[in-house]
Amino acid sequence: MSGHTCHWPGCGKAVPPKLWGCKACWFKLPKHLRDRIWSTYVPGQEVTKTPSREYLEAARDVQAWIAANHPPAPVQGRLL
Repeated sequence: MSGHTCHWPGCGKAVPPKLWGCKACWFKLPKHLRDRIWSTYVPGQEVTKTPSREYLEAARDVQAWIAANHPPAPVQGRLL
């Protein structure tokens, strides 16, 4: 497997390039977002590095959902 990792911010788990993320993070996403990722995925886009505009929009929407629903935890011991 290449250096592809889960797209969940901060996860970093190695996953096959054709997958968006690791199983644990994938199932944190609501089904409608998982369905959008799969419906816009074109087999081989991870090889050609040419995902569709629709896939990129779905991926951006996923990241926006994560930011809104799972904000990063504050770093312990740091003053803001």
